[in-house]
Amino acid sequence: MSSSQERVSRVIHHKDYYLRGGDMNVLIGNHLYRIHSFFFYRESLVWRQMLEASPDGGEHGSADAPSPFTLDDVKSEDFERFLWVIYNPQYSLYDAPAETWLSILNLAHRWSFCNIKDFAIRELEKLNIEPIEKIVAYHEYKINKTLLLPAYIAMCKREKPLSLAEGMSLGMETVLRLADARERARQQAAESGIRSPTFDDFEDAQMEDMVREVFGIPPRPMSPGRHSRNSSDVFNGVGGTAIPNGFGFNTQRANGETTSGLNAPHSATNKPLDTLHVSTSVTESPSTNGSTTKADGKKPQAPPKDEKPLSSEPNGASSQQAASGATDNKAGAGGKPNGAVP
Repeated sequence: MSSSQERVSRVIHHKDYYLRGGDMNVLIGNHLYRIHSFFFYRESLVWRQMLEASPDGGEHGSADAPSPFTLDDVKSEDFERFLWVIYNPQYSLYDAPAETWLSILNLAHRWSFCNIKDFAIRELEKLNIEPIEKIVAYHEYKINKTLLLPAYIAMCKREKPLSLAEGMSLGMETVLRLADARERARQQAAESGIRSPTFDDFEDAQMEDMVREVFGIPPRPMSPGRHSRNSSDVFNGVGGTAIPNGFGFNTQRANGETTSGLNAPHSATNKPLDTLHVSTSVTESPSTNGSTTKADGKKPQAPPKDEKPLSSEPNGASSQQAASGATDNKAGAGGKPNGAVP
């Protein structure tokens, strides 16, 4: 019996993923999987090309075809982990160690399952992974280096030097960049006056800027600047609170009324400042006994007996001026205005 015939004779259906209703057979080792081609065709460009380019007219790998897809370079355990993401019976609950997610990430990267790759990365970011292991994996699968900033910083601040095995796994380029960042940190410490610097003397923010520069990672995007409060801002009310509104500040008054800092009322008339006219006249208000009381609470002095009290006129003229004008218009002994009919 040939080796291929011997392998086929030992084939067993996978206990979890030989699914009823599956339309695609995959053989890994001596495990036969029956799964749904829909997910592979939809999510992966690699599998889409494999399914469309079947050598026997599209029947290769189908549920009824004698020749399934054979994956010689994939471990059965890794394929099980990958299928677990698609067929997980516990909806949205994916609790697994870093080893499992790295295995899933490997196949998702190889087969261009972009959504599963992003999902694996999100789950890995939740876990505590050794910096060297994380750097090696993220470099291999072409993951954004921004996610490696904490790992780079941890390696730069580590007192223990790299071992030969660690350096071989990281690669020469990464080792040289890490050494460059460490040397820059020491030089910066010496320039600041620290005689025997340790890496604990450096803040993570300083190390992050240095690591970004050494590894060519773009700087952190600046957050939108908030409008700063200055002396030109107007605040009314007691205990007003400034709230940025995009055009200045809102002032929260004690009575709950909110007014804009640029259009806040400057008087009880709620008129803009440039339209208000400042009056220097004395404000008077009638008292309860009929007399006139000034705004400062004092009563006005009575005029001399030979003088008549002044009265406010619309044009600002006093009553004496009005009386004198009327006298000038009188004619004859009758005291009638000129031209008046008696």
